[in-house]
Amino acid sequence: MKRLLSILFLGALFGSGAISAAPVVQANISSRFLITGEQATFEVVVPGEEFDGSTVPPIPEVKDLTIRPLGIGPRPRSGPGRRIEYFFNYSVVGYTPGTFTIPALELSFGGETRQTAPIEIRIIEETDLKWASAVVDGREIRYSAAFHAIKGTPYVGEKQPVEIKLYFPAEQPVEDWGIPDFERDGLSAWRFQPQQQVRMSRRATILRRNFHAISYPSTMSTNRVGESTLGPASIRVITLIPSLEHFSQAYNQAVNIEVPAIKLDSKALPPGAPEGFDNAIGQFAFDITTRETEVREGDPVTLNMMVSGTGNLDALQPPKPIDQDGWKLYDASAAERGEERREMWGEVHFRQFMRPLRLQTSIPPFRFVYFDPVAAKYETILSDAIPLSVLPSTAAALPGAAVPMALPMPLEEMTDILGIIKGPAKLLPKQFPLPGWLWQIIPALVVAGLLARIVAIKISPRLHKDPDVVAREKEWREVEHSPETAGDFYRKLGHFIERWLGNSEDPVVVETLAKRDEICFRQDVSQTKVDRSERQRLLRQVRKLALPLVLFFFALSSQSGFSQEGPEKLFDEGRFEEAGKAWLDSGPYEQLPADTLFNIGNAAYRLGSAGEAALYYRRALERDSGHAEARQNLRFLERKFGSITITRPDYQHQLARVSASFWKGLVWASVWMVVIGALIFPATRPGAGIRMVSIIAFVTAPLIAAGGISAWRLYPDDARFAPAREQVVVVADNAAVRTDAARTAPKVIDAPAGSLCRKLNQSGEWAYVAFTNDSRGWILLSDIELLDTDKPTAPKLRPAKGNESNA
Repeated sequence: MKRLLSILFLGALFGSGAISAAPVVQANISSRFLITGEQATFEVVVPGEEFDGSTVPPIPEVKDLTIRPLGIGPRPRSGPGRRIEYFFNYSVVGYTPGTFTIPALELSFGGETRQTAPIEIRIIEETDLKWASAVVDGREIRYSAAFHAIKGTPYVGEKQPVEIKLYFPAEQPVEDWGIPDFERDGLSAWRFQPQQQVRMSRRATILRRNFHAISYPSTMSTNRVGESTLGPASIRVITLIPSLEHFSQAYNQAVNIEVPAIKLDSKALPPGAPEGFDNAIGQFAFDITTRETEVREGDPVTLNMMVSGTGNLDALQPPKPIDQDGWKLYDASAAERGEERREMWGEVHFRQFMRPLRLQTSIPPFRFVYFDPVAAKYETILSDAIPLSVLPSTAAALPGAAVPMALPMPLEEMTDILGIIKGPAKLLPKQFPLPGWLWQIIPALVVAGLLARIVAIKISPRLHKDPDVVAREKEWREVEHSPETAGDFYRKLGHFIERWLGNSEDPVVVETLAKRDEICFRQDVSQTKVDRSERQRLLRQVRKLALPLVLFFFALSSQSGFSQEGPEKLFDEGRFEEAGKAWLDSGPYEQLPADTLFNIGNAAYRLGSAGEAALYYRRALERDSGHAEARQNLRFLERKFGSITITRPDYQHQLARVSASFWKGLVWASVWMVVIGALIFPATRPGAGIRMVSIIAFVTAPLIAAGGISAWRLYPDDARFAPAREQVVVVADNAAVRTDAARTAPKVIDAPAGSLCRKLNQSGEWAYVAFTNDSRGWILLSDIELLDTDKPTAPKLRPAKGNESNA
């Protein structure tokens, strides 16, 4: 912690020098708003420490504008921070009204190409000027003063140049041009300040008279949609009045110049701003650098970020990484821009401290999103991932220190588009899902019984029933409720058989009557109890003969077990490859339980094949989605190797403690509860105790249904990513995914062992796959294996890959 605080303190102490703006090439103009025939000075400034005298800015060519050099070459002067800079002057004249753009000029310094900012100017017809009058020394003089803006309908928040342009009679001497005092509503604007060249004011000829042409440039941006107002403004000008009493002397007289307001109609930004947009409006470039590509655990990384371009630079927020997982970010600091904040063009420098919380292989890309008002669309700039090496810390671990996290998911390294998808396009097949809820036969039978009961109660009284059938059913109920002693039971059962089945020669009838004669027709009638199984057998067989009955039989499949003693012994002896093969050969694959597949995964992991371990853990979960051990081992393996997989919150892992069929069963169970509860009322008499069960069902069924539906929808089901038959797992230690089916194709991503993907197509020895992070590319078939297959292979030790230079 002390080391971290010292680094942050030093960064704050020396940060201004480290991230101060480097010398840039600038382009300025004395006025952006000119009348026809008025001349403006266009100036290109280059840094003196990098100027060798050979770099000469090219003369830009703009249709309907005349641009000529002024002077014979560059001239030196002292710039900001007492730096020597050189400037080139050009004259700009236009005779055609309209808006024109002087393009960016490119100059090369020290092997780097730098650009000036493009400059928009507007040529105004002199007859469009609005005139006003003021009194100076008892004389009325005419002047023109107005606000000018490049755009009358800007976007909200869009920064643009504005200017107060004043035309004052040249025959009237002026001592000082004052600072405007102006009003504004619904917008933000910097103060209007005359340029240094104002002391030597430029001249313009209007209607054959000479005028001072004074520019007060500034920048502004609107704050709301709709109408905004800039102005009115007042400028206090100090004029010189010749003295009539003292020859060659003069005195000052102040004159207030009034500037009328202008209105702007702002429009909202288009909807659908991408993630990361933070009101950056303009045209920008983004760069990020660091000197620290090798740090020790616990030490932060210092990033220098620069955003350059034209727009609302004073309102920019620092870019953010696209993935902050595994990093501790500190608040980014911006270099102070001073008076440069009022400019639309330039650079903004940010310093970002971030500390890795686990072993990292690279600094994640940063994202900068801005709105381009010229193209009227949002743009996103992504920086490149910076390779990083995190060395073990030399300091002793503190008590209670947290366990370090594992490697993160790798980042894409694409330099070209993906290759074409080969093979014919196929229509999606129609799906006919079949229900598999066999257990629902039980509540269905209950419902059928209740319906039969309702029919019996509501309909049977209206029908004429055979008296023999009624008597037979009555006597049979007496037999079923007979005492359990042997004498009483066989006496009643024998009486029933003699009356209703006397002519039957069925072996059960003969056996029962013989048993009755043996027990009952003697003096010492047996008082022993009849064996329950024997009693049930006789009742079932006799009822089958005497009463019509529909029986339902459910076949229960028996599972044959097998011994795992042999594979376990091989595993304990460290013969992991043989153990995995023994477990796989211990029975037909489709009959192997999830525990056996889990054991094969453990053997693969001990063998050093992490990808095949993840494969068999997933196969165990396919066999039993509630297998807690397989799910826990899979999570550990994916964290350790940084596998590309589906990221799940903790609550989904809790839901997976039981199978998905359990949660689905709760939903259907609640439906059956409501149906059965609704049928109980018409199937029973008023006051029956079982009706309380239906009331409880009505109350609890909605709660059970809500819980089951929520858990069902949120259950961690990988089939939502891809069907099991299309899921493949990366079994190689680190597989290269490429843009085309060739080893020489550019790399898309490095897929670690255990990564999950979906197989989309196949070409020769290559497969076209899609990963869970939306990355796609071609991967060798030998590096992957299908999750759901009829012929799985036993895990084996995979040799390290050689050079993949051949196509």
